[in-house]
Amino acid sequence: MFQESIDSIVSRLENLIKTKTIVGEPINAGNTTIIPVMSASFGFATGVGEGTEPGKGGGKGGGGGAGARVTPAALIIIRDGEVDVYNLGQKGSLEKLAKIIPDIVSKFSKEGTSAE
Repeated sequence: MFQESIDSIVSRLENLIKTKTIVGEPINAGNTTIIPVMSASFGFATGVGEGTEPGKGGGKGGGGGAGARVTPAALIIIRDGEVDVYNLGQKGSLEKLAKIIPDIVSKFSKEGTSAE
């Protein structure tokens, strides 16, 4: 029973956290490609028990649980043949990223209006 619980939990976590979850689908805008990179963490626990209480019969029990968290960690930006990696947890990276966002957003806007 214990092993089956562990196998079931691990199997479900494997389905949740895949390579596509960690390295996202590329986003293209003109000559710029943005690839999101995520950080994943997970944990699980399981337990079984068996006991008796005098006069009340016997008992068995089991349980398990799992949790996962996926958070943005970095952006890989490829523009004009240059590759930049912005670590979203590193001090100063968000400021650098903020400087190029208007350019990228304007490219998305231009692509959206030309398709209509």
